[in-house]
Amino acid sequence: MRPSSRTMSTRVRLGGTAAVLAGLCYGAAGYLDRPGIPEYTSVLVSVLSVAIPALFLGGLMGLHTRLVLVAQTSLASGAGLVLGCFGSALGIFGALGLARYPYSHITQWWWVLMLAGLALMGLSSSLKAGLRILGAVVAISSALGWVSLLTDPAFPGVLVPMRSVPVASAAAFCLSAVVWGSVLMMLHENR
Repeated sequence: MRPSSRTMSTRVRLGGTAAVLAGLCYGAAGYLDRPGIPEYTSVLVSVLSVAIPALFLGGLMGLHTRLVLVAQTSLASGAGLVLGCFGSALGIFGALGLARYPYSHITQWWWVLMLAGLALMGLSSSLKAGLRILGAVVAISSALGWVSLLTDPAFPGVLVPMRSVPVASAAAFCLSAVVWGSVLMMLHENR
């Protein structure tokens, strides 16, 4: 049984809200996480590190539901959803400390899967009539995330370790997640 159009629209808005909150939480965690922070701030950063992948998971689900509402999903958007959801789940497991040796190092790569999924969903959305703007914003968001990730010295797969580039692109990624979440919340369903 297919959910009603109203139920799916609610899922889209909730997904948009989750994406906005993911961007804000990621920005807050990046701002607060420093060496020598007080214990209560460290606890808050730990909570945010669980919330971020969970909220991105909600954002991906909302984006996928929007794709279903406007047009048929493609292989690329389906693969993007699977990659993004798997990456977000790895991020949650890693933040909760549920991954045990020898698999614990795999959870450090959750961003790669989530950003790859986000890129595929953004690119496939930008090819659909009625979703071009949303798709472009999601694809740009993914690109900013990739720049931040691949230049971050703390990431094990860093290509070019820098300090100011990942900070600036991470801030832009936070803002872009807020933007695509807001666009997702404001889109009206096509009739």
